[in-house]
Parts: sequence; structure tokens; C-alpha cells
Amino acid sequence: MQKKLIFTLVGILFSGLCFAQSSAVQDSASVIVQDSVAANVPGGVLSIQSSVLAGVWLEEQAVGNTPFSMELPAGWAIYSLRAPGYWSEVFIANIESNMKIEQEAQLKKYELAMREVPDVSHISDLKTLEGLYDSLYEQKPAASPDSICLAIFVAEYPLPVSAPSPLNETSDEYRKYYETYISERQLSFNEWYASCSDPQKHLNGISIRINELSAMQISGFIPAVGGKFEPSEPSGLKGDLELHLRSPDGRADVLWKGAWENDFLTGDDLVRALTASTPAALSFLTAQNQTIWIPVESGFSRHLYKYHELNISWNGLLFPMKGDFILPEWLASAIPQPIEPETPEQATPIKPEPAMPKAMLAMIPGGNFSYKGNDTQIRPFAMNTSAVDQGLYRAKCGKKDFGKFKGDSLPAHSVNWKEANSCCIALGGELPTEAEWEYSARAGSPFKHAWNDNANPKDFAEFSSKKPAPVASKKPNGWGLYDMFGNVAEWVKDDGFWFGKYKYLKGGSWKSKENDLSVESSVEEDARYWGTHTGFRCVFRN
Repeated sequence: MQKKLIFTLVGILFSGLCFAQSSAVQDSASVIVQDSVAANVPGGVLSIQSSVLAGVWLEEQAVGNTPFSMELPAGWAIYSLRAPGYWSEVFIANIESNMKIEQEAQLKKYELAMREVPDVSHISDLKTLEGLYDSLYEQKPAASPDSICLAIFVAEYPLPVSAPSPLNETSDEYRKYYETYISERQLSFNEWYASCSDPQKHLNGISIRINELSAMQISGFIPAVGGKFEPSEPSGLKGDLELHLRSPDGRADVLWKGAWENDFLTGDDLVRALTASTPAALSFLTAQNQTIWIPVESGFSRHLYKYHELNISWNGLLFPMKGDFILPEWLASAIPQPIEPETPEQATPIKPEPAMPKAMLAMIPGGNFSYKGNDTQIRPFAMNTSAVDQGLYRAKCGKKDFGKFKGDSLPAHSVNWKEANSCCIALGGELPTEAEWEYSARAGSPFKHAWNDNANPKDFAEFSSKKPAPVASKKPNGWGLYDMFGNVAEWVKDDGFWFGKYKYLKGGSWKSKENDLSVESSVEEDARYWGTHTGFRCVFRN
């Protein structure tokens, strides 16, 4: 059974994120320019070129497409570029007064090009959409395991740019850039994960557009390929009429039966006029723009099956016909019959399928830092933005009773080291080393917490509490990581003093006091140990 999609589709939903309509572009652009004028801040010009047509987003607003040029107030500008089938990218530029900044971006294409999501929002012809569906259906690749999808994303997604001089990683402007980077990376991951782990997403997107068009009615000429008339009186002006209507492509194929009554045209003459090699009368059908899909070797054969009206045009006159539409037996048998609702006694509870894993990753840039007194180099990797929650754990790592603290959004707790390690492997990653955990918790900051001395610790961590809180319910650190301190203490990969038998827990938990929450604090525990305050998050490397 194919996975059910949670991401809000995706689908095909990505072109809408990437390209703004011209009116919206003008409105957004004018707002930003007016703001700079109102502030009376002398500005410069930002000019952007890109390797492919891309949408430009500035201050979380779509402001145009590349090639792009706009006057902006002096200061640091953060902008994003998005294009379907390419990784989104975020840039930071210093806008100087009376200067023109020219930047050229080489957007990176997805590795699996065949899985690009087509933009079908502008297509209004049902046959075109169905043909596109069939072409993708024939080349539809198999879904990739999570481990492959995550590995490709970690390896391919562009790393954040280093803080440009005179900024550094703790500068407010760079932190704002990194927050935007996290948001854009999340959008790219959602799009990538859907296309990689479930290529059905592309087909679903086309189906959504097909369903939109199916709500309409269509009318058009359909030839009468046969007919007969049984008069009810000698003049032949009244009687029972039967017409077989079929389009050359077989899309429309229906029998119409009804009464014929006219003052001057006999039923036999009408049949001859409709079925002649060069028809002297034309039949016009009105049908629902909806088809039944019948699987065939090359894909699907599609046929209209909801007919509403028949009108006959003859010699400049239009005759509305009253009768019934009868589908051929082969078609009628293929149409699903409505299911009678079950009584409460008959109803069987439907067990919901496990939720898709929440695609929440933070890209951690490489760098050096002091770990236990030694200068340590960390290579780039990706990390779960929060502790693995119970919904993801059950969907990917197996059944587990979480006791009285249950809920899909609550952290997966009461896990020992082996369970945590096995779950990360099932997700395609592994537990972080203690050095990686500490480096990520610092987020380039000199502080030993996710907050500075002037901040309220309760804004960033769940501690001195009576129970765990939903993951990511507090503020993140500078690299977009939530709950690095408090909520649940997190297992790391390193061995403790007794190699293999003891492991480390980091970050403190909801039970901890504030003094126990610091980057360098750790608790050594038996690897078999577990409690309602023990959890984990995973890392994903190239």
C-alpha cells in the first residue's frame, strides 16, 4: 500500500510557491520600496541573475522572477530563490547607498530529474492532463527507501553561506539569514521527500487538477452512429426514438432512448439525417467533464459516463430531446457502485495508517570548536530539529507503549540506548556523537545554553516540570534546533567509562533543574536504562 501524503501537496503545490503572479509581484515590490522611501533610507540596487527561471522572495514575500532588479534600502538584504525541480537557496547581500549589487546564482537541480513535479495549474484541457498522467505513469520509478532519500538530501542540498564580513555567526543579521535558510531548506526537503519516497505524488498532483476540471460540464458534437425509430402513428411524426452516439475516440459512447414528436419531420427522416455519411442533422451532448478510468496495457482507457442533455440541430432549428441515457454494458459494469452506509452495528473501525515521518531536518554547517579542551573539527551533517516524536517512532521504528505520557507530538521517551540507536538506523541515520551534539547545541554561540544571559530560559527549554511537552514547542537555537536542553535527555553515540555498557545522555530533561542544563553537562547511564525523561534525535551524514 502506498504511503499517504501528509505534506500539504504537495502537489504539487511547489510551482505555486515558486512563481508569483504579476499583480502580486507588483504589489509586494511596491510595498518594500515604499517602506524604504518612508524610512528615508538611501538605498542601492540589487540585481539578480539565475541559471534557470526562479521566483525571488524577499522578507517572506514573492517579489518577482529572475532576471530581477529592485532598489532596496541600505543594509543587509536576505533573499531566496525557488524553482521547481531545484534546491531553493538563500543569499545575504550588503546593500550600499548609490551602489548596484549584481549577483548570479547557479541553482542546483535534483539528482532524480525524472521525479520533477510538473506545473499543471494552467492546463484546462482534460485530455492533455490525462495524457500527461499516462506518460508519467509509464515511467513512474519505484519509491526509494527513507535512508536513500535522506542521504541524497544531506549530500546534495547547498550548505549555508558563511557569515560575510563584518558579520559573524552571532550577529543578528546572520541569525536572521540562518532562520530564513532553515525555512527554505524545510520547503525543499518537503518537496524532495515527497518526490523521492513517494513518486505517486506527481500523479496525485495531476489527479487533483483533473478532479477540479471534472466539476465542470462540457457540451459538444458527438456523431450518431446508429438509430432506429418505431412510429406510434402512420404519419411517422410521433414514436419511440433510439440513438447510438459515439465519438471517434470512444470517449463518449452512449445510447439515448426517448419519445419523438414533431409537426413536419418524421422520426425516420431524423435518423437518416443524423447517421448519413455527411450528416444533415447534428447531435450535441452535454456531459459531466468526468471520466471512468479503465486499466489497459498502455495505461488507462477513459470514458465519459455522466450525461445530462441531448440537443438535435437540423436545418437551423434546435430540438431539445427528452429521454434517458443508457451506458453500454461493458462501461456500466466498470463504474463503481455507491456503497450503502453501514449501520453503527455493522461498522468496522478503520485503523489509521501510520503518519508519514515529519520531514524536519536542520543542516549543520561544519566548523571547529573546543570540545573537552581540544580543538575539534566537525564535518557538515543534518540533524532532526527536535527529538523524535511518538508519531514518527511508531510509523518507522515499531510499536511501543509510552505509558501515561502519550501523544504523537510528545517526544518518544522511555527508550534505552539500543532502541534509540535502532530507530535512527531505521530512519537512515544514526545517533550523534557527543561532540556533534555539543557543537549543534552551541549553534556557533559562545553561550553554554540556547539562550543568552538576558533571555528567559523557559522560552527555550522545558525543565522543572511535571511532564514532557510537545516537541518544538519552545524557541529554537540559532541553527533551528528545538529542545536541545530540557524536555527529554538525549542519548548520544559515545561509550561511557565501561565501553559499550554505559552511554551518555545530554541536555537534561523536563525533570532537570536549570543549573543542570548546559552544553557540557552529561549523565552516564547503563545502555539498558530508560525512563520517561530519556529520548533521542538522529543525525544524517553524506
